[in-house]
Amino acid sequence: MDCKISEVTAAIVLNSLKGGVVPRVGLEYITVGRKNEIQALLQDVSIIEQGGSALRFIEGKYGSGKTFLLHTLRNHVMERNFVVTDVELSVDRRLAGNKGQGLATYRELIRNMATRACPDHGALQLILDKWIGGLENEVVQFEGLVPGHEVFDVRVSQKIYMVTSSMEEKVNGFDFGKVLASYYKGHRTGDLEQQKKALRWLCGEYGTRTEAKTDLGVNLIITDENWYDFIKLFADFVVKAGYAGLYVCLDELTTLYEIPSRVGRDYNYNKLLSIYNDVMQGKASYMGIIFSVTREAMEDSARGVYSFGPLKSRLAETSFEREGALKMRDMTSPVIRLSVLEPGEMYVLLEKLADIHGILYGYVPGLEHDDYIYFLKQQYGKNAAVRDLIRNYIAFLNLIQQNQEVPREKILCAMKAQ
Repeated sequence: MDCKISEVTAAIVLNSLKGGVVPRVGLEYITVGRKNEIQALLQDVSIIEQGGSALRFIEGKYGSGKTFLLHTLRNHVMERNFVVTDVELSVDRRLAGNKGQGLATYRELIRNMATRACPDHGALQLILDKWIGGLENEVVQFEGLVPGHEVFDVRVSQKIYMVTSSMEEKVNGFDFGKVLASYYKGHRTGDLEQQKKALRWLCGEYGTRTEAKTDLGVNLIITDENWYDFIKLFADFVVKAGYAGLYVCLDELTTLYEIPSRVGRDYNYNKLLSIYNDVMQGKASYMGIIFSVTREAMEDSARGVYSFGPLKSRLAETSFEREGALKMRDMTSPVIRLSVLEPGEMYVLLEKLADIHGILYGYVPGLEHDDYIYFLKQQYGKNAAVRDLIRNYIAFLNLIQQNQEVPREKILCAMKAQ
């Protein structure tokens, strides 16, 4: 393999995988299989770029590569000039709740906004400043005005107004546009405090309408009930700011399955249903949403997503898919069900990881065909999940590199005995 990965990226990839987590960079160097899944998701991306919307569930067993696929797609759409954001759902971050769990999810999504120029989150202010800078450049290029000219700020303000007023027809768009205008005013006058107040509101950090009214002149704040409306508004806005759209990744939907009360689960499933219906009915634009979920959390009839009748009727496999003799999958279905990587695909992955390990530590692993086969047979014999298999393999590579005087066969045998 012609591997041109840098040592820094190689270290991130190997350390992440050894720690049992998916690396946020370098995924293109270790992606194997999933051709059909990735192709289907990229078709969604093309639709989103044209002003449409898409929603998918990535379903699979523990360690089957759900998070890996999410991060791979996240990195890809970022390169296609999308704003991307992600959140790992948890006890404190859900789709809905009576203790601010939905708002906590929103806040995390806004905090985690990323772009190609700002890939490590925290991109909201950059996006706002790019929007303003783009409008200022239009005034310079097409009207021949320069900053400092007596009507330059007037023309930019007019363009700002055109953008913000165009959002008024959308749900909660009037207040959203008013806060954007407030941010611009602070930018133009150098009032950093005014900008901070606008950012606080956009981040969902105002606790009362009274405070928001006093600071920004708006009668609305972002809450558990309305947070999804503002995600849609952001999708529309980032396109006006020069991006291709907004892509939202929500990992660990299994969290909803683990809510102990039926009332709490159904409350969240109902929110999920409303989001699903909204996207599928074309009420959102320039936005993609992708969830990851375990098979049990999706299909369990007592607690899972399918325990909520309206969702099951929309997401469950059709009888044709379940009973079809050809065992083919419909890749346009909202649920993409991941199968375990084939042994041949795992073999290729092990080769890639060995090359990366050699680049990082400056040595040649020297593994041969029989070594890969022996290792895979060991792991499959233990029914190791993909994540655990990879962790064990990196440990094996570490032992080879640190004990080069010891025959590989001896290390393999020692690992088998464990």
